[in-house]
Amino acid sequence: MLSCRPSGRSSKRQITGLRGFAMPALSLALSVPCLATPGESSSGALDEVFVTARKIREDITAVPLSVKALSGEHLERRGLSSLYEIQFEIPGLVVNNRGMFGAGLALRGVTDEGGGSLSIAPHVNGVYLGRSNLALARLFDVERVEVVKGPQGTLYGRNATGGSINVVTRAPQPEFAAALEAAAGTFDTTRIQGHVNLPAGRYAARVAFVGSEGDGFIRNSIDARRFAAEDFGGVRASLRGEPFAALRFDLTLQRVADDGASSELWSPRKDLLPNPDDIRLTTVTLADPYLRTVDELATLDVRYEFGTLTLRSVTGHAKNVTRARDDCAGVPPLRGCVRSVQPLRYAQRSQELRLESAAAAPLTWSLGASWFDGEESTNFFLFAPRLASVPLNDYSATAAETAWALFGHATRAFGTRWRLDAGLRLNREQHRVADVGRGLADNQTLTTAEDSGDDLSWRLGLEFSPAERLLLYASVATGFKGGGITTDRLPDGEFDRYDSERLLAVEAGVNASAADRRWSLRASAFAYDFADMQVRTTRVLANEVTTDIDNAAAARIHGLDLSATTRTAGGLSFSGGVVWLPRREFTEFVDDLSGDVLSGNVISRAPRWSGTASIGYQRLLAGLGEFSADLDYNYRSQFFFTKENDPLLAQDAFGLLNLAFRLESATGGWHAFATGRNLLGTDYFDQMFLQSAPGKPTHYELGFGWRF
Repeated sequence: MLSCRPSGRSSKRQITGLRGFAMPALSLALSVPCLATPGESSSGALDEVFVTARKIREDITAVPLSVKALSGEHLERRGLSSLYEIQFEIPGLVVNNRGMFGAGLALRGVTDEGGGSLSIAPHVNGVYLGRSNLALARLFDVERVEVVKGPQGTLYGRNATGGSINVVTRAPQPEFAAALEAAAGTFDTTRIQGHVNLPAGRYAARVAFVGSEGDGFIRNSIDARRFAAEDFGGVRASLRGEPFAALRFDLTLQRVADDGASSELWSPRKDLLPNPDDIRLTTVTLADPYLRTVDELATLDVRYEFGTLTLRSVTGHAKNVTRARDDCAGVPPLRGCVRSVQPLRYAQRSQELRLESAAAAPLTWSLGASWFDGEESTNFFLFAPRLASVPLNDYSATAAETAWALFGHATRAFGTRWRLDAGLRLNREQHRVADVGRGLADNQTLTTAEDSGDDLSWRLGLEFSPAERLLLYASVATGFKGGGITTDRLPDGEFDRYDSERLLAVEAGVNASAADRRWSLRASAFAYDFADMQVRTTRVLANEVTTDIDNAAAARIHGLDLSATTRTAGGLSFSGGVVWLPRREFTEFVDDLSGDVLSGNVISRAPRWSGTASIGYQRLLAGLGEFSADLDYNYRSQFFFTKENDPLLAQDAFGLLNLAFRLESATGGWHAFATGRNLLGTDYFDQMFLQSAPGKPTHYELGFGWRF
């Protein structure tokens, strides 16, 4: 989590720091650690930035981790409402589309190649989300999005081998406030959003909403239909209370319904497109294809202070319902197919308790326990007449997981220059699966299986501060992603079991900033050593779609993560960031299903270079208010979508150019804005396999907002 405090006197509206990096040749123009629309002081100094990446409030210059954050203002100014869009703001983050089954997440080469869980742990208001469909819910009225890179096994738990993504929604405030914003854009898209904040003594409530609809940017080759429209709506109600000085609670209830482009696969892979020169032209013959998701989330955060200690309770409940129907989008081997989930349901409950010491003491510590329970049910249908005359799949399946953990973390200061931190977490989890179906490839009788496992994750770090606003650090840590079992039968008749995935990470870095805070720099080098990385293989064998989950014996990732920002007294700001992965490969891996030797192959969704660069400008206009402009360029080098490194399933290097303007009235009562994204009309894909998800073409939005 993150907050930014202006230094000195700041303007009414704050201008965002610049992001990003464009090309490897500019890799020393490093990225800003807090893209939080920082306010500019009269001296041109950068804001002080505070984060809670270690679940305590700290100045970001004192945090021995690689952290990147985006403020809610930044997301709104650029019209970003989903992880598919936000990924380009975070060097090293790749989000790929898996249609009705959500999305895949990768961060600095750590990818969820296989298994039933994610490798990057998503959270909303401190609540872990067990499925990517929940993480893909549209974002609105957000305080900040924070990405913590590297394994976070001790504080964030299992399935955080690559890091954590934290979304913090805006909390109720003690003053009355209301806002309304309306916008119109390309593809006949219209959007409206707003909020009302109501205080009442020691309590305050906030209601926020968003709605959007449009025609979509993917065209059909056989009729006038369009797909991938921005059709979604959401509402959130929040309540904050302080019944007495030592107790505070935050309750949030949210519902988001998406009938648009949240996670759709409307196109075949690029070599099977109707027109190879038009990646957004597809062939859909089904009369009523759709993908609809409904996400509901409830979080309760309670803090009670007694003496120098704080007791913290974070409770969560979430569920997702996905309904989908498609015709395999013009893939010749599957032509005429019908595929659907009616529906896919997922529900989870979680509880975390933490006891924390005072933050200012030489020894700070926290002790905690957590519990998580999730269950998924799927009704899946697949009829592919080119493969069989009867449905291949027509089954009902359930998958459940329960996990417990005990954890602790402590930091000890030795004088004013040295600090040692250490963490430990004991994890225990159980998995249960069952299915039965009538399809050719289904289990015709009820089949059940279960598995369990445990893990001990740890972290040890050393920090040295030789001067004010300069921090050197080094750490070694482990990450853990649970194993599991499926009801799929392998050729030998056994259930498909896969082991836990474990990661050992070593990282060393430096955080530095000028005494007058005109510039800041963050840099780190890291090395990951994987044991039993989980990978998924899907192929058509003997007229059956077969999926197998393996454990790659070993994989290695080495890289650099660099970021910097600077600001002038004249209203200009510059920033950039780059992640470089010179090594990201399987070092020992034989595919169990095919026998193929994949040792030496590049890990999927891991570009060698990724970055973002930005220039920002802010100026007061007499009689009007404050004008600001931001020009961003996001870059990725080539990467593969599959572990086999098939060149037909590779994304070429590409860059996206984006521009945003904003005029804020002198009183703060209204604002006008314009955004343009992918101004160069670059072709790229968010997913590529049998079906693909083309990225958005050039699109614009104009809007106006009021505050009351």
